[in-house]
Amino acid sequence: METKIQEILTFRLDDRRFAIGLQTVDRVIRAVTITKLSNSPDFIEGVIDYYGEVIAVINLRKRLGYPLQELKISDRLVIAILPTRKIALIVDDVENLILPNEADISNSQNLIAGMKQIRVLRDDSGIIFIYDLENLLNKTEEIQLEKFIQNHFSTIEK
Repeated sequence: METKIQEILTFRLDDRRFAIGLQTVDRVIRAVTITKLSNSPDFIEGVIDYYGEVIAVINLRKRLGYPLQELKISDRLVIAILPTRKIALIVDDVENLILPNEADISNSQNLIAGMKQIRVLRDDSGIIFIYDLENLLNKTEEIQLEKFIQNHFSTIEK
C-alpha cells in the first residue's frame, strides 16, 4: 500500500532537523513547567496539565541520545496525538510546515539512536528526518506509560 505524502511540521534539536506528520499534531505551545514525578519510567520527563488533561512529556533529547539540557523558556512543546493518547514532545524550536515532494523522500533504518525506521527528506536547506510517532514508544514503554498514568491519575479523564 502506498503512503500518501502529507504536510509535515519541522522542528530542531541542536543542529539537526526533524519532522512529524501534521495530522499527529494537536498544537505547539511555549515551554511550561513540567511536574516531575517519582517512579516514572525513564523516558517520561514528567507531566503537564493540558486544558484539564494530564499528559506525559517526553524529552526527545533523551530519547534520541542528545546531550541533555535544562528546559528553556524558548523551547517548545509539540502536543502530539498517539493512537491511544496525547503526549508532549520537548523540542528546541519549531520551524514551519512543509508539503514535501515524494521524490525527495527516502526510507532509512537505524540512522539515529532511538529511531527504528525513519524517512529522510532532502530539501534546499539540508536533511530532515521524518519521524513516525507510532514508533516513538516500543510495546514495553507503551505498557509502562499506560500503567503509570492509570496509577497516578486514575481519577482524571484522558
